[in-house]
Amino acid sequence: MLFRRRHPLRLHQKLNHFLWPKRGWGRALRYYGKRLLRLSGTPHSIAAGFAVGVALAMTPFIGFHYLLCFVAAFLVRGNVLAAVLGTTIGNPLTFPFIWFATYETGNMVLGWFGLASHAKTAEELSHRLLTSSFHTIWPVIEPMLIGSIPLAIVAGGISYIAVFFAAEAFQTSRRERFAIRRRELHGSRF
Repeated sequence: MLFRRRHPLRLHQKLNHFLWPKRGWGRALRYYGKRLLRLSGTPHSIAAGFAVGVALAMTPFIGFHYLLCFVAAFLVRGNVLAAVLGTTIGNPLTFPFIWFATYETGNMVLGWFGLASHAKTAEELSHRLLTSSFHTIWPVIEPMLIGSIPLAIVAGGISYIAVFFAAEAFQTSRRERFAIRRRELHGSRF
């Protein structure tokens, strides 16, 4: 194999590299940012796809985020690869924060309508999620589902604006660089 390691990593080494990248999180985040901006498509399609992915990462539909982002990106005419990159916002490191935020937001919204949830403590919440059947975890899933809607709108809107302007600036500077190179190589014909 052309790009295979000479000495393959063991399972604990792979897990270590997954949890803490070899060159640090800053470099990994810059890599994914550049990868996002280099996607082909209009700034709107890239931003719409990424925003859909981020918004769907806020939902409690674990295991279905990628399938939902394919469908949603197609519906909003967004870039599917950008949607997949946006969905990676929800990962094992960020899910506890997302779930807590959606649960608390959902309880707040349901409390306004007098339909507050039954889970009282974090221990009871985690116990219900891990050991109960659907009808007993519905009081936990319901506030998470309802709380994910406003969080998804806010996170999707912010990410759309940020990615749209970044992609537009990147594509403009890239076109200018290519135009300068073209003029240098071919003279003033172009």
